[in-house]
Amino acid sequence: MVKPDIHTLAHHLKQERLYVASEKQLIQRLNNEVLKTAERLYRTAWIAKQQRINLDRLILTSAEASPAECCQHAKVLEDTQFVDGYKTLGFQESIYGEFLGRLRENPRLVASCLVAGERLNHEHTQGVIHTVFTSLYGNCIMQEDECYLLQVLRYLVEFELKESDNPRRMLRRGTCAFSILFKLFSEGLYSAKLFLTATLHEPIMQLLVEDEDHLETDPAKLIERFTPAQQERLFGEKGTDEYRRKVQAAVEANEAKLVALVNTFIGYLRQNTYCFPQSLRWIMSQMYKTLAHVERLEVGEVRTMCTDLLLTCFICPAIVNPEQYGIISDAPINEVARFNLMQVGQLLQQLAMSDADDGDPRRKSSLSKFDKTCVAAFLDVVIGGRAVETPPMSSMNLLEGLARTVVYMTHNQLLALVDFVRSVTAGDQLREEDHLALETLLANVPQSRTTKSNSLELTPSNTPQLSPATTPANKKNRLPIGIPSTLTSPMKITTNTHTYINNKYF
Repeated sequence: MVKPDIHTLAHHLKQERLYVASEKQLIQRLNNEVLKTAERLYRTAWIAKQQRINLDRLILTSAEASPAECCQHAKVLEDTQFVDGYKTLGFQESIYGEFLGRLRENPRLVASCLVAGERLNHEHTQGVIHTVFTSLYGNCIMQEDECYLLQVLRYLVEFELKESDNPRRMLRRGTCAFSILFKLFSEGLYSAKLFLTATLHEPIMQLLVEDEDHLETDPAKLIERFTPAQQERLFGEKGTDEYRRKVQAAVEANEAKLVALVNTFIGYLRQNTYCFPQSLRWIMSQMYKTLAHVERLEVGEVRTMCTDLLLTCFICPAIVNPEQYGIISDAPINEVARFNLMQVGQLLQQLAMSDADDGDPRRKSSLSKFDKTCVAAFLDVVIGGRAVETPPMSSMNLLEGLARTVVYMTHNQLLALVDFVRSVTAGDQLREEDHLALETLLANVPQSRTTKSNSLELTPSNTPQLSPATTPANKKNRLPIGIPSTLTSPMKITTNTHTYINNKYF
């Protein structure tokens, strides 16, 4: 009786061992598939952001960037081939990887470097800011990267805006490190896209369907839109009381339409406040809390800066260009509709700043038709509440447990970043503790090679806002046949010797 029982036990143990081995193999295979999918995601996100930077370059700096040049860059980005970092850097990949990993994990040092670079007027500062977002923090796809970048933004408020003589003017220019990083972050944030789509899709579609005329509220500009014959037909003989009366009636009719449209937009803003991105709410509340304690700044002025950030850098650009933000995709926007969207955006900004804006009598007359507290109440919801020190964690993190251990960047971007950090370390704009931290960080990093072709040049002089991805290539980098040599192949640099999922090495 004992022997059969032993045979049965041995059989069951063998079956269990086979089952466990099979499950381990399945988990291993699934982990590998997850890592491959994540790698495709990182690469696609890198290319997509470079495409967006290229598009912004065409729109905002069309004088320096011709459509043909931007189309060529777009084609190069579509055909981008990634290479492993060791193939370009050799044994130095681990040194650069450690440098990037330690820099990524020190948001205070990153912010301090960016501010010091701006004060030193370093020529590659804007390019490095883009590299910090797209490469060092991987377009904030991972929750950990998002938390790091939010801390960078918080330190930028403290080091850059708080120390500025006129932080409002700095924000409105949109060229400081905080403004650029905030714009890059909010454009790519998934929860921000959900909020903008939920808030703006219906009112924008309503505007496109209902309005066929320019909703101009300036009498002089309204008249300029018509030929002399049309003016006489619509308003009568110029200079008469009837002419002035009809022009004023047309202006009032346009104002009434704009009031209805803006009220619709405000209604949707209020209605969708619940889905406003928590991470953006956190950074705005941090900004308000920090700047409100600055003696030279009035509380009203700080609120105005928060409004500038909320509307000028986030909501109004999506109103004016909804197709770029994916809010609408199937409805064409003509010149008339674009003008009317701009009018809505301007009115929203004026409403938010009505308390601080003296304005002209005509503008005050227009704003008097609105509830002046409508946008201010929305701002209160965003900046209100308890300001916690740690960035919020996403309630739906689909990539939880997955750690990013690689950085994607071109060889030129890497050399430019190292050169930038060295220049900042050699300058006199850093705090003593930050200076010592950078010296330690750079201790083992190789000196940049003296360049004969523009290997360190991230931004050529003839295109001041050229993105890092569209810089002249190092001649030693090989590109696929048929692709113009205007982009160095992006490298995958490992920043950690272990890759893991759910905190279990494999």
